[in-house]
Amino acid sequence: MSAWIVAMEDKLAEEKMNVITVEGKKILLIRKEGTVYAIDNKCPHMGCPLKGGILEGYVLKCSCHNWGFDIRTGMNAKTGAYVDKPDSKVSTYQTKISDGNISVML
Repeated sequence: MSAWIVAMEDKLAEEKMNVITVEGKKILLIRKEGTVYAIDNKCPHMGCPLKGGILEGYVLKCSCHNWGFDIRTGMNAKTGAYVDKPDSKVSTYQTKISDGNISVML
């Protein structure tokens, strides 16, 4: 696991999203209630970017097909048949804020 300094903390406002690229991966940073979350910027359902989605609480809804993912866990917010499918989760990454820098652990 590697840590990368990817953004300045003061550049990511509350409930705003910013896409960064680390080791060729497009990662979406989202600040919610003071915590920075990092998830893949690609919906596992159809590959659409998640940045254009709507954040409702801790659920980010994909703008293409309205699939929702919990930004804390990456789990699909739907219940039932969707939950056990391989494409029902988006990858999440641990973040750390230190000296005004946001680091993402890959």
